[in-house]
Amino acid sequence: MKLQILLFALLGTLLFACSVESPEDPLDVYRNLAYTALSPAQKSSILGDWKQAEVGAWTNGNYVVVFKTKDSAVIIRVVVDPVNGRVVEILT
Repeated sequence: MKLQILLFALLGTLLFACSVESPEDPLDVYRNLAYTALSPAQKSSILGDWKQAEVGAWTNGNYVVVFKTKDSAVIIRVVVDPVNGRVVEILT
């Protein structure tokens, strides 16, 4: 009887653990790739939280991450290739 209770408890724990997923938001991945590619000077100029940067579609299936800076005339745009998981270019 104790063995059955233990088995049911273990099975229940495994089912619960498998059903609770925390999939990573792809936009967060793109933001992280883009932010990591910036120079220290560019990182320090970002206005607000970089984790909230705007992400949009770009050409050739790529995405662009837009960072607003303290200088309102400057916007940093980082083009990210979602297939290869790398930065294509940084536009300022």
